[in-house]
Amino acid sequence: MKYCITLICLLLSITTFGQSKDEKAILAVMREEERVWNAGDIEAYVNLYAPSDSTRMIYTTGAVYGKDSILAFYKKYWPKERMGQLTLDGARLERLSKRYYYVSGFFHVKSPDGKMINGRFSGLMKKIKGKWYLYTDHSG
Repeated sequence: MKYCITLICLLLSITTFGQSKDEKAILAVMREEERVWNAGDIEAYVNLYAPSDSTRMIYTTGAVYGKDSILAFYKKYWPKERMGQLTLDGARLERLSKRYYYVSGFFHVKSPDGKMINGRFSGLMKKIKGKWYLYTDHSG
């Protein structure tokens, strides 16, 4: 048992040390996405998107461009009383350049009525003035 605990601690430390500073920052943005969504703060959630008119959210039947339009979309289709609890997991990060990472994983939203919505997400994270933002978001 002592060896199992040592092995688990070693594996956790390797995982943490194996992540770059940028990867840790991107994962922190993802944890912040969960936190503000779960608090019902859609404005704070959308503030995690890049401040650019070319920022986009792609969904099943179309796409929305720019933070103002993305915020309007969320307010229309995800009012606070419907938001529920968001969990992101299985995140995979791939560095494309100094300013871009491709991210993918799974999302799970437990609605206030107990219904589960599960799916996949993918997108681009963009570094602007030293800070990582969601630049392209695709969920389905």
